[in-house]
Amino acid sequence: MNNVWILVCDSAKARLFETRDGAPAWELLETMTHEESRSKASALVTDQAGSRSSEGATVHHNALAPGSEPKEVQKEHFAHSLGKTLDRARRSGRFGKWVLVAPPHFVGMLKKELSSELEKHLMATVDKDLTSLDVHALTDRLKDAVRIPVNEREVVFEPGPPKHAH
Repeated sequence: MNNVWILVCDSAKARLFETRDGAPAWELLETMTHEESRSKASALVTDQAGSRSSEGATVHHNALAPGSEPKEVQKEHFAHSLGKTLDRARRSGRFGKWVLVAPPHFVGMLKKELSSELEKHLMATVDKDLTSLDVHALTDRLKDAVRIPVNEREVVFEPGPPKHAH
């Protein structure tokens, strides 16, 4: 399968492209956003001080691990979601290889979410934030990262016309 998926993302948005057999044109498959990663930390935590117990004392419940920032937790959720999306697509045979393009901090988060099978098919990682580039600028900037080396291409033989004995 000589199609390559290219994930161009940051902690709040992602675009997933596909190129087939080294074609210069990329097809946009999906755009995903995670607005919670952009929200102010104060908007991610509740204003509620907790609930009152029957004894009148305040009970505090905090779902976040000690010391974890709400924005970091949201970024991790998005990384997990992207990892799951890629893993499902890879298991169903929708792509052969893939390329990850993201800022260094988010690359680290996303790589923690990759299955070993998905890691094996990761062709290149570009640790830059290129989310603001349009598809034409991306294809030009990433052409070397997306190129499948000839020795790694899968060759599909089409049956030709039957050969006749003379």
